[in-house]
Amino acid sequence: MSRERNRTIAIMLGAIVVIVVIAVAMFMGLSSNGSTEKMTADEMAVGYDHMLAVDAGGNVYAWGHNIMGELGDVTCENKSEPVKVEVPGRVVQVAAGDELSFALCKNGNLYAWGNNTSYQMGDGMNISRMEPEKMMEDVSMVAAGAYHAMAIGTDGSLYIWGRNKNGALGVDDSQCDQTDEEGYACMSLPYKLMDDVVYIDAGEDYSMAITSDGTLYAWGYDEDYQLGIENPDSINDNDEAYQSKPAKVMEGVSKVACGAKYMAFALTESGELYAWGNASVGSIGTTEVDDTENQVQVKPLKIMDDVQDIAAGSAHAVALKNDGTAYTWGVNNYCQIGMKYGDSTYQIGEEIIYYQAEPKKLAKNVEAIAAGGFNTMYRSSDGVLRTIGSNLYGQLGIGSDDEYKKTGTAVYLKK
Repeated sequence: MSRERNRTIAIMLGAIVVIVVIAVAMFMGLSSNGSTEKMTADEMAVGYDHMLAVDAGGNVYAWGHNIMGELGDVTCENKSEPVKVEVPGRVVQVAAGDELSFALCKNGNLYAWGNNTSYQMGDGMNISRMEPEKMMEDVSMVAAGAYHAMAIGTDGSLYIWGRNKNGALGVDDSQCDQTDEEGYACMSLPYKLMDDVVYIDAGEDYSMAITSDGTLYAWGYDEDYQLGIENPDSINDNDEAYQSKPAKVMEGVSKVACGAKYMAFALTESGELYAWGNASVGSIGTTEVDDTENQVQVKPLKIMDDVQDIAAGSAHAVALKNDGTAYTWGVNNYCQIGMKYGDSTYQIGEEIIYYQAEPKKLAKNVEAIAAGGFNTMYRSSDGVLRTIGSNLYGQLGIGSDDEYKKTGTAVYLKK
């Protein structure tokens, strides 16, 4: 009887040990691949149809659309789950454009891969790459537009390269050294544009930079008033407005976020969030604009207080408040703002655009955000990376073939 009881106890103890070992192994595995470690906003990036993330060890993972090699895994196959990108160094920031990716290492080396047809990698050629290629040193920040990119040097110098359509680079076409297949002037290598720059972002054919004194400058395409300036200096062949050189927008700015085309946002040091651009599909988070006839906001307009971060997608945005609550607004046809429809609709021919005109709560206890294309990505304080929106190319990273998700779904990075 005693012997049988001892055997039962031994079996129970053995089972407990096994459970503990498995639990510890799972925890260690999740911690080592970054899915339970904190991730800052600079360590996440959402392109037009692909995403990038950096784990706690400085490793880069990518997933989604890959037709131009933007995932960096030496294939052109879309991936619905994260794949590790072999970048030679500890990565501290990533940036994603339209079929283009960048990784900035702690030592200041900048790597690029993906679409290079408009010289947007900055390596002097227009050959697209399926794996990371080093293209700059001594870099402190990088930003990717659709077909152009920018980087801040460690000395505060701002460098630009890629396609100069509608003044996206802030230089005259005559200063560019190449032309792409569509006939647009391009800068094939990094070109110094400004000094004393501390923050940058880019949209489709437009760019923004913040200098050390908090002054925000903008240049490029302005047909939707996305530059935040009243009188741009140029008109293209289609009678569309653009700014050919950097122009002052406002002061006291600590961060800027550019949408793909329609809008932009500026965050002040005191947490005030300003927006401007096309408001017809809710892109700027308010309907109270200074040009109600055309539904555009020409000059920066304050739309929210107590904000610590802002990110913009194609025509939607996400803001993170100081209390850890994330709010979204804008176009929502792929549930990229975390709901099924929205409070309004917009008709384009036979197509109905669903959108949310006012900020709506997305999630609580959020510590980092990112947005791009038709997707939003955020990291909760529970250590989980989550994605919502379009999944047509597997860009949610959840291993699913669902067309979209309106609820944040966990993404786990792998070794």
